[in-house]
Amino acid sequence: MELEIINIFKKLFRVGKFNPKNFGYFGDKVGISLNTIITNPQNVYLYGNNGLKHAIVLSGRGKVVFKRNSGSSYGLKVSTGNHARVIGIPYRCISDIDKPEGYDGDVIVEEDVWMGFNVTLLSGINVGRGCTIAAGAVVTHSLPPYSVCGGVPAKFIKFYWSIDQIMEHESIIYKEDERFSRSELEAIFHKYEKKEL
Repeated sequence: MELEIINIFKKLFRVGKFNPKNFGYFGDKVGISLNTIITNPQNVYLYGNNGLKHAIVLSGRGKVVFKRNSGSSYGLKVSTGNHARVIGIPYRCISDIDKPEGYDGDVIVEEDVWMGFNVTLLSGINVGRGCTIAAGAVVTHSLPPYSVCGGVPAKFIKFYWSIDQIMEHESIIYKEDERFSRSELEAIFHKYEKKEL
């Protein structure tokens, strides 16, 4: 009877499908739903308090890194690779050995990132700390910290908070040596707000 209860518990709470020892890193409070698919978990680094719900994480030669307190809604898709086109080889016959350099890249999701329903992260991108990505977005290039981004391809929409609000937020949850300085934030704001003019 006790074994039966344990088996029911495992099915309900999706315990045991992913072995933390198989990952590049597997921190505390990591939740991965049963329907999630992860290839090459040794290239996947989950630093803690992360959640993947019905996600597809395809890590080839590149790494997938989710830093602390980042997660997504249902349907996240992550790919560290791209299809190559090589003269003299049909695309279906191209192996990783045939691919030229630059077709695969790491996907880094910094701390405190929220990704909406059905977001896609493609090879070689960095999602800045505190970023919010709108549902259905396809991220093809890196996104700035504390921004709201969306679309296909994903584009900067606005900053979530003012510089003062970001500094207050960071002073509460990050150690002093981990925080953005005012001058760093001003430079980021200037760069992205200028683009939108």
